[in-house]
Amino acid sequence: MRVACIWFDKPCATSPLAELFLRFSPQICLRKDQAIFIEIGRCRQLYSLESFRQRVLSLLQRHQAAGRISFGKEITDSLALALYQKSSIDELPLEALLEFADPFCRDQVLRKSIHQMIHSFQDLGIRTLKQFKTLPVAELVSRFGILGRFIHQRTQLQDFIDWPLWKPQEIVFERKEFPYFEFYGELEPILFELKSQLDKIFLRLFARRQRLLKLEVQIRCEKISTNPFYLRTLAFDFFAPQGSTRGTLRILKERLMREFSKTPVLSPIEEIQTKVLKMVPFEGGQKNIFNDEEEKFEQLCSIHDQLIEILGEENVFQAELIEDRRPEKSWIKKFTSPHQKSEKNIDLRFLIPRRPTYLCRIPIRIQVKAGFIQIQDRLYKILHWDNQIEKISGAWYENPSNEIADVYNRTYTEVEIEGHQRISIFETPQRQFYLHGYYG
Repeated sequence: MRVACIWFDKPCATSPLAELFLRFSPQICLRKDQAIFIEIGRCRQLYSLESFRQRVLSLLQRHQAAGRISFGKEITDSLALALYQKSSIDELPLEALLEFADPFCRDQVLRKSIHQMIHSFQDLGIRTLKQFKTLPVAELVSRFGILGRFIHQRTQLQDFIDWPLWKPQEIVFERKEFPYFEFYGELEPILFELKSQLDKIFLRLFARRQRLLKLEVQIRCEKISTNPFYLRTLAFDFFAPQGSTRGTLRILKERLMREFSKTPVLSPIEEIQTKVLKMVPFEGGQKNIFNDEEEKFEQLCSIHDQLIEILGEENVFQAELIEDRRPEKSWIKKFTSPHQKSEKNIDLRFLIPRRPTYLCRIPIRIQVKAGFIQIQDRLYKILHWDNQIEKISGAWYENPSNEIADVYNRTYTEVEIEGHQRISIFETPQRQFYLHGYYG
């Protein structure tokens, strides 16, 4: 067995930090607010001790925490080495017997007895564990009884210690309380804090092999009579799972800008909390060094979620081609998975002429006069009129009502009007002209 101990000089929340190291090992236990123990024996082929140390320090720095790391064969020696900053057991002071006897600091009666033992040995001039280990076992048992045998086995690493069961928190959330009157509703400080919280959340989700699908941001202001909206709760239901802070923060920014413009903050902000409401499994792995398709796909999903936040879900879709001769009816809106490629890959580039960039939802009736085109009561000078480009027609059997009057017959052409704008129009057999779209 190989155990890594992370010791924190200042008490901190060890449970959220322990989630960061699930990527290394599932066998983790905690000493409340002080230490994290990780069994790393099975990943020794993947990471050297120094590489593991640098990775842990990097994760702690990104989580704004500071700790010391030591390695040992058991929980006891790794804890003592980290606490007293020594490189071997023999260099440890005699006070380290407390950590060997009760590494999780749970038995105060035992610790009191060990204190008395330490004072007794110090009176005899024994100061280090190296000197203590040279004492005969028989003398320890005769003087201290079963306690002497117990502490001797612990210092010789002959006593197996059960690892207390630790499970990650079911709900992933981050919270930050602010000093009184620090700021009101400025967007930049809020985004700065949200970025910090999202960084921590995504690190924890990555270790769990999860990605973010639903998120809740809660902003609590000071409760005063002039501020009826002192508690703001914003729910985000992402179309595609999120795996990075950068794209998620842009979505949050768009919502916050609209929220604060409609209902400004009228009292100081006291707390910001970010909570994960739903996660989806994610099989992480190394990046493909030959192409960046996965990264592009993730960026596309993030952009799609941002567009939904800005424009609304009903206005973000993918145009999927269908078989219809009329251009304005030759496609449908695809909402289910617009970030994915269509299963029907219809290549019409060599079968139909160039289509306008923007199509009218319903063709607009226009008037063509001598040298001018009238579009919605406005005249535009014709600079160039192309010849017939395309002619399409529908047979009588294509009309479900069998009404021949509805059969279409169109002649398309491109026209350049003043301002060098090119538009697409079509003419019917009745000499009626319609605006079909324009080129971007």
